[in-house]
Amino acid sequence: MNLENRGIPTVVVCTGPFIDSAHLHARMLGREGFQPIVIQHPLGGLKPDGVMQRASDAESQIVAALTR
Repeated sequence: MNLENRGIPTVVVCTGPFIDSAHLHARMLGREGFQPIVIQHPLGGLKPDGVMQRASDAESQIVAALTR
């Protein structure tokens, strides 16, 4: 969010259990209107192909957020 505040387009990606924390940090950093990309929880313990699948599933949302 510090990068976004400096004009560098960024996307916050988090899993569901961390969404409240993401919104709290956004408010603290002056980014109340931000929209994080939420992916399926958990990531910990996944094999690389599982992480790649989660990234692939979120790809269109990430591109859309960066090109708005």
